[in-house]
Amino acid sequence: MTVALPPSMDFETYSEAGFILEPGGKVYSAAKSGKGGLPAVGTPVYASHPSTDILCLYYDLRDGRGRQGWMPGMPSPYELLEYVASGGPIEAFNITFEWWIWNMVAVRRYGWPPLQLDQCHCVMAKCRRYSLPGALGNVTKVMGTAPKDKEGGRLIQKLTRPHTPTKNRPAVRWTTATAWEDFQALYKYCDGDVLAEDEVSERVPDLSAHERDIWLADQYINARGVQVDTVTLEAALSILAQAEAKYNAELAELTGGAVLAATELGKLQEWLADQGVNMPNMQKQTIDDTVSTGSAWLPGPALRALEIRQLLGSANIKKLHSLKLQTNHDGRLRGQYMYCGADRSGRWSSSGVQLQNLTGKGPDAWRCSECGEVSGRNEGECRRCGQWAGLMERTDGWTIEGTEAAIEDIRTGDLATVERMWGGDPLTVLCGVLRGLLTAKPGHELICVDFSAIEAVVAACIARCQWRIDVFNTPGSDIYLESISRIKGQQTTDSTDRAIGKVAELSSGYGGWIGAWVAFGAEKYMDEAEIKAAILAWREASPEIVEAWGGQYVHCGPGKWDYRPELFGFEGMAISAILQPGLVFRYTDIEFFVEGDILHVRLPSGRDLHYHQPRLSIVRDRLNRGDCYQITFMGYNSNAMKGPIGWHRLETFGGRLFENGSQAIARDLQADAMVRCERRGYPVVMHLHDEIIAEVPIGQGSLAEMTEIMIERPAWASWWPIRGAGWRGERYRKD
Repeated sequence: MTVALPPSMDFETYSEAGFILEPGGKVYSAAKSGKGGLPAVGTPVYASHPSTDILCLYYDLRDGRGRQGWMPGMPSPYELLEYVASGGPIEAFNITFEWWIWNMVAVRRYGWPPLQLDQCHCVMAKCRRYSLPGALGNVTKVMGTAPKDKEGGRLIQKLTRPHTPTKNRPAVRWTTATAWEDFQALYKYCDGDVLAEDEVSERVPDLSAHERDIWLADQYINARGVQVDTVTLEAALSILAQAEAKYNAELAELTGGAVLAATELGKLQEWLADQGVNMPNMQKQTIDDTVSTGSAWLPGPALRALEIRQLLGSANIKKLHSLKLQTNHDGRLRGQYMYCGADRSGRWSSSGVQLQNLTGKGPDAWRCSECGEVSGRNEGECRRCGQWAGLMERTDGWTIEGTEAAIEDIRTGDLATVERMWGGDPLTVLCGVLRGLLTAKPGHELICVDFSAIEAVVAACIARCQWRIDVFNTPGSDIYLESISRIKGQQTTDSTDRAIGKVAELSSGYGGWIGAWVAFGAEKYMDEAEIKAAILAWREASPEIVEAWGGQYVHCGPGKWDYRPELFGFEGMAISAILQPGLVFRYTDIEFFVEGDILHVRLPSGRDLHYHQPRLSIVRDRLNRGDCYQITFMGYNSNAMKGPIGWHRLETFGGRLFENGSQAIARDLQADAMVRCERRGYPVVMHLHDEIIAEVPIGQGSLAEMTEIMIERPAWASWWPIRGAGWRGERYRKD
């Protein structure tokens, strides 16, 4: 069946955004590390940069004339402009880029009519929604459609960015006068991209009307952005530069001039070897592990050198530079979320500053009972009022009061002041205020509401684990305390026990074993044998969730090894669907079926998860109960920790399928809430996996009203114990 596609288009552009052009002509990346240009600054800043211009535009109006090209200097493409002005739909692969270029460049420079977001349709969004790769070149390879021109990478690198001038080319950019043949090739490449995008679009299902509403909400949120406290950001960058100079000078002195900067990892590794410290590599985890155990065996200078690298190499501290580069001239940070960017679940991923993993940690903070102010601990006296330090009380974690106090100190722009008020490592102070740099614009406030333990609620409801549902339905109940109480077999309210209960809930719900518990910090409270016992006790207390993960053998007698083959739960239903294409298998609210060589997992919302080309192979059961099936499928791996990046055959199992499904359902609840907030007067400026942050005028709206909007339950979750809570204030924080 031929699909009627809307008109399509593709821009190629030139810009100096994300690069630094020295007066002498040298060009280099504006980013501290990585590539410059668009990846460094993001699309909104890129499109708004005064140097950004269109090199060419190719489009197909579906009017029988085929693909048409336009370049600056040619008459305006009147048919296209009339079509856009009439409000007609138009699509592109990652049309967000086209939307920004059209409105920031074509409208302002060439007088074209504005392009509205609700006219836009995105082929990349369709692909991500369908669990296909998010890059056009990768999609064409997977689908076997018209490929991208292999020359494209070279042409983009040469023609779309500035270059350091040479004797034969004194200008910073190539033009049609100096590289005409390459520009002709670029035009052909752009024309080919439109063809490739159209062929992909024809084969990938469109977004449903409901998903399109979610995608449009995502586009408005990304375009709106969130306000940045640029005054404090500039001061923080100044203090960071002072700290880098100080620590690098210390490193140079420690190493006798062998290592002049913490970024010289090769030289640092060689110097450490000379000190008798042979590092297998200089990766972050290796350095962290060495520092954590190093006080007992490392030479003092070697330990300090690694500590300096640890401090200056922090991923969180680098966010200050990213925040500076990606903030628009009006002080707003835009374009930070990728629709369906997370593998298979359909959740958003973060780009740019990575708002979804901003640290919530700061330095140890203490409140003085005399002056009431917060600062670092001092053995002698309060750092602010000078009163005896014995009158100081440690705060409960890193609070908004600590953030605001640290911001006042950072705004002095003086490293010595920050060190005096907080002691120790000033970079921890800078990391501690990252969240607080995201604010409401003048005359407005942020309202933040988060779902209470939403993934745990979803898991309990899917699995029909009644005692968990009862906990979530009971005001004042604490799932972490109830969980540890059931593990221990006795009721407890101890704070340490609660911490262990939190580890249990975070690490056990999807089949996690000892490694998962350790990753969430269990080793601070228990040894390996105790962790194993706690995991088994957790599973015994929640048999419904264990059954939901599913498997291929069930216990059927009094003996330890009394098992019989049986397919059950998520894993069993997936295997059954692959064995019998066309039939539907159901586990509580979830349906599994294979159609068109794709395993569909239909969620209660009606949305499907997709596992392409599912296959079964025979392997030995890990408990040696007999042979069993191993599920594999074709998917895009974006996590280097899980194997090579790219489109590969991936393995899955019951716990992971249950995790994908639970996270996807939680995503559906959040996505619906975002759309409701947008429509009912709470413009969203940020969101994480379980929370939504809106920006409203001071005195308008309320936390209670937004919470009620958030926790409205769809018909398919009418009985689920969905709860929410939050805060209202000027600066973003995590309560």
